[in-house]
Amino acid sequence: MPYQLVFTNDYACRALCFLKHRPHIKSQYGKTLSLLEVNPHHPSLRLHALSSKL
Repeated sequence: MPYQLVFTNDYACRALCFLKHRPHIKSQYGKTLSLLEVNPHHPSLRLHALSSKL
């Protein structure tokens, strides 16, 4: 089941600024986003549920 990532204007601005200062990880960033879109539960993403009572 494919997912669709939705980016806000604020996120897009922050991502551009982030990649502007770190151009060497641009391809890795793109691969991570595409993997997240295909399978958000992939083990290499190392995501976990939050368990705090904030």
